[in-house]
Amino acid sequence: MAKMFENKKNYIVHGKVGEHYSICTCGKTATPPFCSNEHKNANSGAEPHEHVCEKDDPLYICGCGQSKKRPWCDGAHKSCPENDDYMKRW
Repeated sequence: MAKMFENKKNYIVHGKVGEHYSICTCGKTATPPFCSNEHKNANSGAEPHEHVCEKDDPLYICGCGQSKKRPWCDGAHKSCPENDDYMKRW
């Protein structure tokens, strides 16, 4: 199973006006960056971030787990250690 925050870079989703996305916040999804309801098995208390696009624009979604604006990317992946053990903690 893929993990949300093993990406070491952002996910780019090409959003379209009116489209709805459930974005993973627990990090355990099988379909990053989208929620696959793994949070229900993880007992993390996390819920997906629900987003409806207001315009046709790309969505930059955090893939490293370090963004201070999660679920949105703030560029934190650029300073993440390259150590794989660091990324696997999610």
